[in-house]
Amino acid sequence: MDNKPLLLKLSGFVPENNRKEFVQTFKLAFSQISSECLEKTLSGDCLVNGYYHFISLWPSEKALRDFMQSPEFVLIEGAFETLGTSQKTSRIFNETKT
Repeated sequence: MDNKPLLLKLSGFVPENNRKEFVQTFKLAFSQISSECLEKTLSGDCLVNGYYHFISLWPSEKALRDFMQSPEFVLIEGAFETLGTSQKTSRIFNETKT
């Protein structure tokens, strides 16, 4: 069985008064995410003001599961839940086409 990269996406709305702290939290978390992470980004939705998407790409299910048990993931998930309204914090793994 070959490992295909796995995508994790968390999304949610963040009120304007919490956005600065939200982005600062992500900057901290991004500086500490495992080097196994192939790609990571925090994007603002261009159609819905204040709606953010965190997307990360992992080389294997093990790497993704390890991340989801890390303090960095807790920090990221907590930022969505505490500073905003979590909409899609699904822990479902999505295979990417390679």
